[in-house]
Amino acid sequence: MKKFRIKDQSIYFILICELKSLVHIRKRVNKGTMGGISLSNSILQYQKAFNNIVEKLKNNEDILAVLVFGSMVTGDLWKESDIDLFVVVKNGPDTVENIYTEEKGIPLHLKFLNKQAFTDMYENNAGGGFIHRVLASSRLVFSKDIDITSTYNSGRYYQDFDRERWNIVYFSRLLNNIDLCKKYLSSGREYTAYIFSMMCIDDYSRLYVNYSGHMISRDALSVALNLNDTLKIYVDKFLLDKDETVENRINGLLDYINQEIDDNIKTITGFLIEYMQKSEVKMSSEQIKRDELFRSFDIDMEEILNELYKRNIIKKDTRDLCIGTTEVILKENVYYI
Repeated sequence: MKKFRIKDQSIYFILICELKSLVHIRKRVNKGTMGGISLSNSILQYQKAFNNIVEKLKNNEDILAVLVFGSMVTGDLWKESDIDLFVVVKNGPDTVENIYTEEKGIPLHLKFLNKQAFTDMYENNAGGGFIHRVLASSRLVFSKDIDITSTYNSGRYYQDFDRERWNIVYFSRLLNNIDLCKKYLSSGREYTAYIFSMMCIDDYSRLYVNYSGHMISRDALSVALNLNDTLKIYVDKFLLDKDETVENRINGLLDYINQEIDDNIKTITGFLIEYMQKSEVKMSSEQIKRDELFRSFDIDMEEILNELYKRNIIKKDTRDLCIGTTEVILKENVYYI
């Protein structure tokens, strides 16, 4: 079979986007529409608009690079989706400047910035800031600058590293919301517990999508449901089974999520487990959280360590805690492997 190579990066990228769109909106494909308009017509319109704006930017000598992000990457296009682009400009702004416009009737959202700002965001925001996360999930359309290309490729290399830490962040959020759900359920406040159950679904969806190696978007739930048929069954039961009480629907959902945690906790927390294996001392949750690997992330480290301890994955001990003097005031929890 003869091999071929698409030389135009923008055309190549939009083809990838089109394939992802078809996967993520497969239910709407059966109905022949996407957000109330023809699926094929919509994708064609976005393809034309994308190619047109990329060509304009590429032909401008002041434009150094363009990256695409948002629904064009995640594939969750609908009739009011923007085409979202980072545009790196010679002598551009030091901070991101948002520009909103249209191309062939398709809304565009362009984030303008200069080369130094682009580099700084990649190198100095690894703690999981919003812009860094957007950049990390973006795709390079074209680059005329070798430094920008190198910075982007370096970011690709570290993406899995960040993904493993975000597993721990999403897991922490999930555990906290499970606790709150149980708390309100036990005190008879079922409707409040129901709200936190919805948050558990969203947290688990983000965790599942992330540790499965897929890109996180605002609609992580839809992606998770497309990837996991069993999750969809339990979410449908939780939302639609009116024959069951609210309490039973919540408990059924939590039982499923807890079983998933039991089955996958070593994968979810693999980065943390490996970190602890390399340590030669027993550490408190606060010590671990203050390490440069974790300090910029919002993680309830004690909660996660306790879950690992309950499953006999790590060990737990105590040590003397002295405050201001040599007198022992408290015993502090410490963990090790």
